[in-house]
Amino acid sequence: MTRSLRPVARVLTIALLGALLPLIAAGSASAARVKTITIKDASVVEGDTGTKTLAFTVTWTGSKGGGPVSVAYATAAGSATAGSDYVTKSGTVGLSSGSCHCGTISIAIKGDNLAEGTETFQVNLSSPVNATIADNQAIGTIYDNEGPTAVIVTDASDVESAGTLSYTVLLTSGSVGTVTMDYATADGSAVAGSDYTSTSGSLTFLTGQTTKTIAVPIASDALNEDDETFTLSVSNVVGAAVTASTGTGTIVDDDVEPDLSIADASVSEGDSGDATMSFAVTLTAESGREVTVDYATADGSALAGSDYTTTSGTLTFAAGETSKSVDVPVTGETVHEGDETFAVSLSAPDNAGTADADAVGTISDDDPVPSFSIYDVSVAEGDAGTSLATFTVTMSNPSAFDTSVDWATANGSALAGSDYEAGGATLTFLADEVSHTVDVTIDADVVDEPDETFDVTLGAATGATVADGAGTGTITDDDKTPTALTLKAKKTTKTVKAVGVIESAATGMRVQVTLLKKKGAKYVKVATKTVTVTKLGDRDADGKADAAYTAAFKRPTKGAYRFVAKYTGGADFLGSSKKLNVKV
Repeated sequence: MTRSLRPVARVLTIALLGALLPLIAAGSASAARVKTITIKDASVVEGDTGTKTLAFTVTWTGSKGGGPVSVAYATAAGSATAGSDYVTKSGTVGLSSGSCHCGTISIAIKGDNLAEGTETFQVNLSSPVNATIADNQAIGTIYDNEGPTAVIVTDASDVESAGTLSYTVLLTSGSVGTVTMDYATADGSAVAGSDYTSTSGSLTFLTGQTTKTIAVPIASDALNEDDETFTLSVSNVVGAAVTASTGTGTIVDDDVEPDLSIADASVSEGDSGDATMSFAVTLTAESGREVTVDYATADGSALAGSDYTTTSGTLTFAAGETSKSVDVPVTGETVHEGDETFAVSLSAPDNAGTADADAVGTISDDDPVPSFSIYDVSVAEGDAGTSLATFTVTMSNPSAFDTSVDWATANGSALAGSDYEAGGATLTFLADEVSHTVDVTIDADVVDEPDETFDVTLGAATGATVADGAGTGTITDDDKTPTALTLKAKKTTKTVKAVGVIESAATGMRVQVTLLKKKGAKYVKVATKTVTVTKLGDRDADGKADAAYTAAFKRPTKGAYRFVAKYTGGADFLGSSKKLNVKV
């Protein structure tokens, strides 16, 4: 796009910017990170009659926004038999967009009196909506409560704000005697002291008891983070077998994700190279998760490629970081164009929301309103016809807009109609133009005269100012100046001299003097000397410079002689000569 079209282009881009930004953001989000779904294993002791519920937790993580998340599920037999050990089930579970990003699949487990050992079945996920599946299968474990008494430590889960996480330690059947054991917690991704309180002790099951609960204190914080786990294990079990000695405790994070905001920015463009415009991107609070977000620039009145460099990418906030920047190179130039703007938009946030996804970048024009200047010019008048005196009019710096200035001639020592032809008009500078010329016609003559001047003046500027509004045109006289010589003879006992004055004269001018002797009817050359004029002045006060010259010769024998003084002329003066007869 040429600069002359840019004002129109700016209007169009400003109008389209509001409509384009949502599309740009949507396109970026669709191509960026998406939500991913996982499902957790679950277990239960079956019981002798009726049913128990085995709950599978399904969660999603990833980019916020978009439509609601759901996923289809269906049970599948393993060593457990559908219909006799569990109730076949299929359907769709919706996953909330609240703090847990989760849903629950509940499967009915049937009790019986058969000694059949531990059995398993699967819950399989498929057909996700607005997400992808990272883990498509969970194992459901049914612990048998027939046969020898065995110890089972179940998994535990609760939100961190609950204050405690309660593990259940089960005996598969009521014992006929005392069962004892020790228990202790151990770190996983959760760390004792900061996420939970290290807990240990002993349990005693008396005859007929099948359930004990161990409550472990957990810490609540305001940091959005991944769910964290630690384990509780039993050891030194006396009076029973051990089927599952370790349970995993999950501390479910219930803190709201922080929001991202991008702030407006501005920078002066400079005259060359690139300046950097930095947009501050901040989180409303620290996060315990890595946060990512896409960003991309979009044209406004500023155009990518000429005013700034198209920039896009992904910002990554490590856990605990709350501030990043998007740096956009801004192109320096000397064109007066006013402040210009472009946009930077955020999209596809991961582990965060967006409070303000759009920022405006303002490129501050630091180029002054341009000014016009006209330059002096000089031209030889010539001897016939006409010639042109070409004046150059320039602007101090380019403009993105059309500008104009009027010009007109004015007499000085040169007179319109005899020395030059009067003129005037309006000069129009299109966008980015910085130079135009003005031609004035010069009339030739053959009159020797001083150099003459006239002016071309500027005025009535639009879109610019006038810095130097008068250009002087000098008509250089190229006619040679006439000269005239005087000549006298001076005689001494030893010499005979030719002395005189030349007018007009100049420093360094030389005069040739020849001494001739008359022989019969002819004069024969005796000697020639060329001398430089001296004592430049104006002896007769006529305004023309004159100078003296003297050429001395050895006094010849008696006879009739003649001096011939000549100025042969030069670039600026006409030649002349003078004769003088002398008797010696």
